Amino acid sequence: MKTNIFLNAYQQAENKLTYNFLAILELLNDRRLCGFLTGLTLGEKPVTEIRTVYGGGESNPDGSFDLRKQNGDIVTVFFENKTKRRGLTAQQLELHLNWCKEDDLLLVVTPRKSDIDTIRNLQNDKVKFFTWSEVASQLKSLENEIADQFIEYGRLSGEFEELGEIHKSDIDTYCEYIKTNFDNKLNNILNDFHYEIDLRKYGFKTAKRYNTQWGRRGTEFINDDYFNMDETKYTYGQFWTMGIYHDTKDHGIPFKKNVPEIAFFFDINPEKKSLIQQDKAFREIMDSLKKLGFESNLDNELTPNTWRFFCYRKPISEFQELSVLSLLQFSDDVMHKILSTKALDHPYFAEM
Repeated sequence: MKTNIFLNAYQQAENKLTYNFLAILELLNDRRLCGFLTGLTLGEKPVTEIRTVYGGGESNPDGSFDLRKQNGDIVTVFFENKTKRRGLTAQQLELHLNWCKEDDLLLVVTPRKSDIDTIRNLQNDKVKFFTWSEVASQLKSLENEIADQFIEYGRLSGEFEELGEIHKSDIDTYCEYIKTNFDNKLNNILNDFHYEIDLRKYGFKTAKRYNTQWGRRGTEFINDDYFNMDETKYTYGQFWTMGIYHDTKDHGIPFKKNVPEIAFFFDINPEKKSLIQQDKAFREIMDSLKKLGFESNLDNELTPNTWRFFCYRKPISEFQELSVLSLLQFSDDVMHKILSTKALDHPYFAEM
């Protein structure tokens, strides 16, 4: 093996993607995949050599792999990778073609279908062009766990566009979504829940407001003068949110099952977080809460977003129904779990 995904030391997104792609080619060594990428008739286990780094040329390809054709001949396929951050130029490709000898090929993969115009203007059959969406679609057809993980890596890293086709099942799902009027129903449920939920019955005196920021939508529980905080009165700058967590970009917390979640987030002013990190009593409380299903970000182990403190989440796919009643039951369950510990003895909760 020339590649090892677990030892991928590259930091730049383009280099990391290149290495991972070459690693997949070597790990799978699949005749269908390599034939799709090159248009060649190949033998079984066609990949015979992988080269991940080039240097010394006027313009260097990102890597290469050697393939054994069905007749036994070996062909080198030089590789040029582009991500959404960098554009493709004809000049670079013309210089890359200087590496090719006899039957060698140049494989170019980018996220943009529009780059095909650059390829066509070269008028050179040695250049094979695909988008990352097309590569991902071919990998998906292999029904291989490693290939699926590569596709997931590309999706989560943002380097791939969504797959380039909409399947019948996706169309059916979309049609059902339209018929259910899902967004309007959910907005009405969250709005009604906002007026129903009352933390005073659990001993908290905090005010509430409806908010739709930071990838979550629902009710925030926050001190009346939070934004003009009296340092002598409030120590931790805490605010809590109960509602739907629908976008991970701000929070940086991956969904548990790749679907939005009903969640209760307990947040803290990052400038105050060090106080509680040094608090042995709260660490004991957090240990108790984790045993009850809460997730901790006390030491930024869940996300580097330091506003996030701890939370309790449930994927919406696990609800038999979403309604004001089910949200009230969810929040009631969360509150009773907290009350079952010594949490209310701590100022983080007592100040609320």
